[in-house]
Amino acid sequence: MDKNEDIKSKSAETGRITVKEYIASLGPGAIMAASIIGPGTVTTASVQGASYGFTCVWLILIACIIAYFFQEPGSRVAIGKGVDIFTGVRENMGKRMSSFLYIVILIGSIAFQAGNIMGANMALTYFFPGSSTMMWTIIISIVGFSIAWTNKYSIIENINQILIVMMVVAFVVTAVSSGPSISDFFTQGFAFKIPGGNATLALSLLATTVCPNLVLGFAIFTLEKYPNPLNRKRTIKMSNFGLGFNMVITFLITTAIVVCSATVLHPLNIKIASAGDMAGQLVPLLGRFAGVFFSLGLFAAAFSSTLYHISLHGRILPRAYGLDPDLKAKHNRLITLVIVIVPIIIIAIAGSSPVQLIITAQALNGIALPLVFIICWRLTSMKKFMGEYVNTRVQNIIFGATTLLTIVFGINAIRGVILKLIG
Repeated sequence: MDKNEDIKSKSAETGRITVKEYIASLGPGAIMAASIIGPGTVTTASVQGASYGFTCVWLILIACIIAYFFQEPGSRVAIGKGVDIFTGVRENMGKRMSSFLYIVILIGSIAFQAGNIMGANMALTYFFPGSSTMMWTIIISIVGFSIAWTNKYSIIENINQILIVMMVVAFVVTAVSSGPSISDFFTQGFAFKIPGGNATLALSLLATTVCPNLVLGFAIFTLEKYPNPLNRKRTIKMSNFGLGFNMVITFLITTAIVVCSATVLHPLNIKIASAGDMAGQLVPLLGRFAGVFFSLGLFAAAFSSTLYHISLHGRILPRAYGLDPDLKAKHNRLITLVIVIVPIIIIAIAGSSPVQLIITAQALNGIALPLVFIICWRLTSMKKFMGEYVNTRVQNIIFGATTLLTIVFGINAIRGVILKLIG
């Protein structure tokens, strides 16, 4: 590098952030947004809209704000300290804590992974009626595995960005074509009322938007995006912009699903139980193109979540246990295979409606979410570890408030599971 190029490089690292740099910073946040909007989110948003109209829109906004503040410490840890959350926990809170946390995340991932694959199956069988669910399960798993096996962050980032664009186009086009009332959207959507007085269903929106592994995944992918930042505070600012932008996209996509369901199904009192029901109901009301667009969005949502879980565990396992972090190491290859193969076996045994699997996933989510919040709050409050990137007073207040909320959710989720088991 000659002198002029060196000056230009230093200027780019210390000067004003350009639009190009902001756009380039969207990658890790896009991966997280794609992981959030899975079949569970599509189903929950569809059911909420069909049952209660626009009244849950404000809850989606709050859930996305919480999701942002939950993941934001990932930027400070990954860029400011140059490590991921699991490494920080293991080195500052003990290997037992990081091991326990990883096991909870692993079991939850396997459970939700089966649901992700079934969501993709649902979309593909819409396009290919009568096709084999097991065939699609194997094909989807092989494709996701092949992408993750490349070990290239750039490939994972680019594919997830494409999938996010697919979801935006598919769900927003479907929502606009439904002809929603703008005035009803704002007057009902931001009336700040619990939809139907059903607090359990309202909390389900938080459950599908704020998953326990979010901050863990965001930190590890951010670390890969920015391995050696020259100006850490400037890079943290870019990273947080990318995260915030993608949480806005998450709100836009989830709200579009609610709008479509609220506009088309709610006035006719049509009840649905899944995203597949939603796609089927749109056809006679809006035409086949609506079913096609919605199913396309469902597939993008399901496959992006599937790819996220397959890509994640080979990265976080070694950090949790202090093993070789090389993605080509045997233990990292093996855990990737586990995340691929075990859900296939579960689907083969449980069939297309693994109810017990869903109940297990809900229980684990209820336990893991407040646990991860508390651990991250404790870790990022350690001055000795975080240094100048330690939580501010405002950040501690936000962490405290959101932790209390997730504890309420956790109690509610476990209570719901117990009632289902008793029933």
